Amino acid sequence: MKVTACPLDCYDACAVVVDPQSLKMTGLESHPFTRGALCAHLNRHFKEADRITTPRIDGVEVPMEEALAAVAEAVKDAGEEFLLYRGSGNFGFMQAVTEHFTAAWGGWTTEGSLCDGSGQTGIEAGRGISLTLPPESIEEADAVVVWGRNVTVTNPHMARLLKEKTVIVIDPVRTKIAKEADLFLQIRPRSDFYLAVMLARFMFMEDMEDKAFMEERCEDADWYYDFLRTFRIKVSLEKCGIELDDLGDLLYQMQNKKTVFLVGTGVQKYTIGDQVLQAIDGLAAVLGFFGKPGCGVSFLGDSTAGFRLPFNFSPKKCGKPVAPFGRFKTVLVQGANPLAQMPGLLKVEEQMQKVETLIYFGLYENETSERAKIVLPAKNFLEKEDVRLSYGHPYVQPMPKIVEAESGISEYELARYLFDSLGLEGLKEEHYYIEYMLDQCKKEGEFYKSPAYETYPYAEEFATDSGNYEFLEEFEDDFDDEGEGLWLLTPKSPHSLNSQFRRERHAVLHPSHGFEEEQRVRIVSEHGAVELPVRLSEDVRKDCVLIYAGTPGVNFLTPPMQSLMGKSACYQEVKVKVERI
Repeated sequence: MKVTACPLDCYDACAVVVDPQSLKMTGLESHPFTRGALCAHLNRHFKEADRITTPRIDGVEVPMEEALAAVAEAVKDAGEEFLLYRGSGNFGFMQAVTEHFTAAWGGWTTEGSLCDGSGQTGIEAGRGISLTLPPESIEEADAVVVWGRNVTVTNPHMARLLKEKTVIVIDPVRTKIAKEADLFLQIRPRSDFYLAVMLARFMFMEDMEDKAFMEERCEDADWYYDFLRTFRIKVSLEKCGIELDDLGDLLYQMQNKKTVFLVGTGVQKYTIGDQVLQAIDGLAAVLGFFGKPGCGVSFLGDSTAGFRLPFNFSPKKCGKPVAPFGRFKTVLVQGANPLAQMPGLLKVEEQMQKVETLIYFGLYENETSERAKIVLPAKNFLEKEDVRLSYGHPYVQPMPKIVEAESGISEYELARYLFDSLGLEGLKEEHYYIEYMLDQCKKEGEFYKSPAYETYPYAEEFATDSGNYEFLEEFEDDFDDEGEGLWLLTPKSPHSLNSQFRRERHAVLHPSHGFEEEQRVRIVSEHGAVELPVRLSEDVRKDCVLIYAGTPGVNFLTPPMQSLMGKSACYQEVKVKVERI
């Protein structure tokens, strides 16, 4: 039996035991966080998915050597008009070795995120760095506020840490955990900022702020209360779609309790995403909830925090949500599906048509592989060496090769081929990079921990220039949230991961709109339209339509733009209309 880690884009980063003969996978029971459990994505959907097994050029199957030669020739022909567009659906560190090649070649890559970039930027503005809140600290909490995170779907191993705690859920959707919570606030989409600043203001009004923490650990704390007072209570309550009594209930549930905020990416899928996270962080700072047992804000931690990285990265970057593909002769798409995942698909398709050579490098067929001139099959995580970092817990996990691949090529092997065939220098042996990362970790028994690990993050100081927490100083927002239409919600599906595995096919609406189950409708935004069958649910707010991320066509509705800070996709910065067909 061999031990490895699940590579999929998930908070939990499960430790996995694999039988090298049968390839049966089970969870590693001794792992401090995942404790022997695996989620359905790895346990079932990963095995069901059909892999690409043979390279193609212009739709014709060819030997791997011929495909690699064609890739090298396309990169050479493009010169600096080469773009690497790399996805984040696989969190093995060696995925980034192609960035190292791109830097050596002088090509372009992307910056920002389709997921969490604006939120991380907001956290870094206040704390200096986004450290992971360790599970053992969360376990010490008396109360947990689950804010825009569907724990059951995206973070299932967290569920055991919520037992025997006061659980408060804030979400536009009545999720499974919301139905079991002590308090559920079903707020309007895009109102999380207003709720956070209102709560912080009421903490001052009720004399619940941590005066000592604010005086000793926060910058310009006195000024922050004046800033909070600029937001009128009545207007803010209306934006949130809640009553003053709801706010009182939330304050009561948190009073005199060590509290952790589990914040999901849904709260920051807007142009103002950075300000939302900094406002939630600011609420925690007002309460003194940093650097103490059972307290803190858990978002997606920076998995590379504390590491010295062995790869070089190109200084030539374009924003990932708005990548201008049409500017490049050759585009290499690695482990991503921009023709389904990127916002503003009409514009993306228009840009892709201008690309002379589109190369797809990945495991599964999708909209992008179907359009690609060259298709390279990738090796999966059992067929190559790697190391797994995590944004949800502090453990770093070696990923040894467990079985020989019958087809495909690894990221390192592709980079090695391109370095050699294009006459470049600067790529070391694969084991060097893996050992370089592991050597920086803290070793505790059989497990590695991130060099940035702290039992209670920010207990000594924040990583800002002042060493203190720094509050949000201004708020900028010009979106008309009172415009006509329904809010679009795009959460992760329980059956798919981004556009991998069993993708959803429905639009979910509240029954009050008068549609029937499975009735086909046309959903329209100012950016495009899509036709989908309806699924009815009273768990969705009446002013929303929910279409899971990865649903074919959903991103024809989303805006081709990025957040004000952090270069993050703004999937939910849009209202839509639902029409009968």
